[in-house]
Amino acid sequence: MLTYLARRLLVALLLAFGVATVTFALVWFAPGDDRAELLLRGVDTGPTFEVEPPLLEAYGEWLGGLVRGDLGRSRTRGPVAERYLDVLPHTAALSLAGLALAILFGVGTGVLQAARRGSLTDRVLGITTAVFYAAPSFWVGILLAGVFVYLPIQSGRAPLLPLSGVAPAGGARGVLDFVPYLVLPALTLGLVLGAGIARFTRTSMLEVLEQDYVRAARARGIGESRVLARYGLRTALLPLISLLGVYLPLLLTGAVFVEVVFERIGVGRTMVDAIARQDLPMVVGGALLFGFATVAGNLVADLLYGWADPRIGDASGG
Repeated sequence: MLTYLARRLLVALLLAFGVATVTFALVWFAPGDDRAELLLRGVDTGPTFEVEPPLLEAYGEWLGGLVRGDLGRSRTRGPVAERYLDVLPHTAALSLAGLALAILFGVGTGVLQAARRGSLTDRVLGITTAVFYAAPSFWVGILLAGVFVYLPIQSGRAPLLPLSGVAPAGGARGVLDFVPYLVLPALTLGLVLGAGIARFTRTSMLEVLEQDYVRAARARGIGESRVLARYGLRTALLPLISLLGVYLPLLLTGAVFVEVVFERIGVGRTMVDAIARQDLPMVVGGALLFGFATVAGNLVADLLYGWADPRIGDASGG
């Protein structure tokens, strides 16, 4: 198992290095005379900047700063790393809450569909998950805003949930003050991502429930709920763990649209604003965060899969 862990960590480090190198190359070879200065220091020197440092020297300086946590300086927002660190907790809270809701909704719906295969419940839930699976996150966000905000207002009542922001206007006094502002954005992410989990869980559960050992358990008189929980769900969740590596970048991508729709401060909205201002250092910093998050997601999925199925670690020679 230790060998498996070491190999996964090494692969993750190599992937992170590759992400950094590709990001540097894309910016370095982009058109424009001041790209190196923007990339290395985030300072707009105007048309007078004519001499670029050698490629390897510039790459070494940039990579060294990246290792120290220096992502450069925005022309208007100061240090890029500090700016993203300020908004990262809001995106992290949204992503974690969205992931938790996605797992609850997806796994619960998938198990229910598998347990009632071919029934009206299965068909209705199948259509529902297909709609949410195909719908873009911003459309789902607008739909939820209409149900929980605009419809109550049209009926002369107060909105059930706040539509925008991350905290009350007067400031938050405790953690619970943030929760109402997190519900609609997290629910949006949870429904969109949970629909995919539901479809995957249903398929996995149906495959497991057709196995001989499950039929033998039923023949021994074991209750259906216990069969589903002990034999079906436990086995079906193993391949679901591998989806974590895919869903973490999807969470961040979805957070971009959700933060814009609900006017939440966060990494996604900060990056969108940087693109609108053509603030290259901020854009590069955001791209690196998304790339590293993808690598981290794959690493977490690999480690969880190795923990859930010890045969993987044993096969690696650990």
